[in-house]
Amino acid sequence: MQICFFEDSLSGSLKPLTLTRPCDDLRAGILKIHEKWLLSLKTDRFTRILKPKMEGVFDSPEIDENDDCIWINGRFLPDANVLKAIEPLKEDEGLLSQNIPVVVKMSGSRSAKLFKAGNINTSDIDFDDIENGTLLAQPWSVFSVNAGEIEKDIRLLPGLKKINPDNFEGVFFKNSTQIYCGENVQIEPGTVINASDGPVVLMDDSMVMAGCLVRGSFVLGEHSVLKMGAKVYGGSTVGPHCKVGGEINNVVFQGFSNKSHDGFLGNSVIGEWCNFGADTNNSNLKNNYSNVRVVDWETGKEVDTELQFCGLIMGDHSKTAINTVLNTGTVCGVSSNIFSGTFPPKLIKSFRWMGPKGEEIFKFDKAMEVADRMMKRRGLSLTPEYRVMMRSIFEKSNV
Repeated sequence: MQICFFEDSLSGSLKPLTLTRPCDDLRAGILKIHEKWLLSLKTDRFTRILKPKMEGVFDSPEIDENDDCIWINGRFLPDANVLKAIEPLKEDEGLLSQNIPVVVKMSGSRSAKLFKAGNINTSDIDFDDIENGTLLAQPWSVFSVNAGEIEKDIRLLPGLKKINPDNFEGVFFKNSTQIYCGENVQIEPGTVINASDGPVVLMDDSMVMAGCLVRGSFVLGEHSVLKMGAKVYGGSTVGPHCKVGGEINNVVFQGFSNKSHDGFLGNSVIGEWCNFGADTNNSNLKNNYSNVRVVDWETGKEVDTELQFCGLIMGDHSKTAINTVLNTGTVCGVSSNIFSGTFPPKLIKSFRWMGPKGEEIFKFDKAMEVADRMMKRRGLSLTPEYRVMMRSIFEKSNV
């Protein structure tokens, strides 16, 4: 079986998180969306229809004409009931969620033609409605579903091993049967890990420094570090190659980002290659306890999240200075710097310097120098294709 991920007309609602990645590359729980599907359908063969600016940055191999193809909406998350509904699908049959195509089965020959055309055509597909699965509708959907996704992803990763408390001297574990530990994990003395309210997963080569207080559900990704004395509340995921300290509550770090110092982040989604200066704090609750309103990236209009708690949505490569304060429901684009001495606007566009005198454009070449330096710290480099993608974002943010 082969999979091809596609995006629909509403996929733009996940920006700014998807300015630099296809929807299926978003992480919720332990895994990225495409990883969930590959494990669920027991295949390693997948491709995706990419926006032109992302070509060469993400894999997009040709479709094999000789095998049937399952087309999957890139913002659709699977569950056991969805998998049962997929199994009996015949050629040119599919599933609708909220009246939106989420799964379609096609022949390899037809799929290859549509793939080359760069767009899926579902006009003659015989659809059935499905109430199961999760269709991410807005960026804040990611942290809203994160706790549940952690539990579902654990079931997709049977190789995860329960922790042996005897291997970690001076560490207190509560409900250790719900704590999972990868290879080469370090947990320093004085740490408390409480899995009474949800599982805790410590992935390979991760490290929990002394004195951390952790409540499940929580994931610490590969090669990531919880700094000394960190306080972590449930529903949080720290993706791979991150350093996180201070206090976090229901926050999803996609990966490769740092919040090394004290300060609070709550009910937030943070992209890759972000950095938070010491004592950066965000508000995640309004003083009048009403629903949080957030500016929609595509329309520029405020929308009701229908959530009482909603903090920060931050795109890749953005950063804050020390003592930065962020308002409830702030949205920040790609490659922006926030160093205002007071609350900045709730919408910060891409490639901006946001200071006490207002905003300035972050010059593209300077921004790429910073990005390249940060990526090299993780043994990666800014490729020509990645630079083309970033240039496209820069030009659209300054029209």
